[in-house]
Amino acid sequence: MAPMLGTPPPQHAQADTAGRSTRIQIPASMQQEHHEIQEAVAGAVASGGPEGDAARELARVLHSHFVREEQIALPPLGLLAPLSRSSSIAGMRAVLAMTDSLRAELPRMLEEHKAIRAATVRLGEIARAEGNAAVVALTEKLGLHAQTEEDVFYPAAVLVGEVVRARSAMHRPLR
Repeated sequence: MAPMLGTPPPQHAQADTAGRSTRIQIPASMQQEHHEIQEAVAGAVASGGPEGDAARELARVLHSHFVREEQIALPPLGLLAPLSRSSSIAGMRAVLAMTDSLRAELPRMLEEHKAIRAATVRLGEIARAEGNAAVVALTEKLGLHAQTEEDVFYPAAVLVGEVVRARSAMHRPLR
């Protein structure tokens, strides 16, 4: 089985002009959802047999994808609330490297979703045949999770970068 993510994702912080720190980190709800998915997949792997084999393949394709998401796609979403409350982007410019990487890597990440979907469908078919409702529910949850990333999370993360970049340009001193 692919190893589970054992360390928390890096937190990026910069001090603003008042000395406060703006943390660029994954929202806790998203961290929890990734953790729950990984734990459920690990449980399916442990079941052994054809279901365990299918879950092992899902874990393999899911692991590196989750790692990269937690590096570049999900941390920018932690800035949505601060950006919606204020025009200050102090301490947020570090997000631009993440959102630029996400924009560049998005086609590959969407291709990875196809591989994840295929592995999820296979696991779901086996779990249905074996009468394992919990694993069937996991596959349905994972399918919805991937669709939400494509429809909401990835576009929102890219927009965070665009907002930070636009606000940075507005606040540059004139020469």
